[in-house]
Amino acid sequence: MTKFTLIIWVCSFLTAGPTCLPPIKVEKVYNSWYECSRGAHKESVLILSKLGYKYVNENQIATKYGCQELPPTI
Repeated sequence: MTKFTLIIWVCSFLTAGPTCLPPIKVEKVYNSWYECSRGAHKESVLILSKLGYKYVNENQIATKYGCQELPPTI
C-alpha cells in the first residue's frame, strides 16, 4: 500500500509572487492521498490559528501543501 508524508509551506501573498518559509514536514504517515490531503487542511487550520487573526490578515498568510509518496518498505 502506498504511504504519503505531508509537507506544508506557510506563505505571504503580499507581493506579486508568494514568499514562503521553509517547508514543514509533518511527522505523521498517511495511508492514502485522501487522508494526506485532509490532514493538510487540518494542519493548516492549526498553523493559521497559532499565527493569529491579526498577523494572518496583515501579512496575507496562507498555506500550500504537497503529499509526497514514500518509497515502499520491505
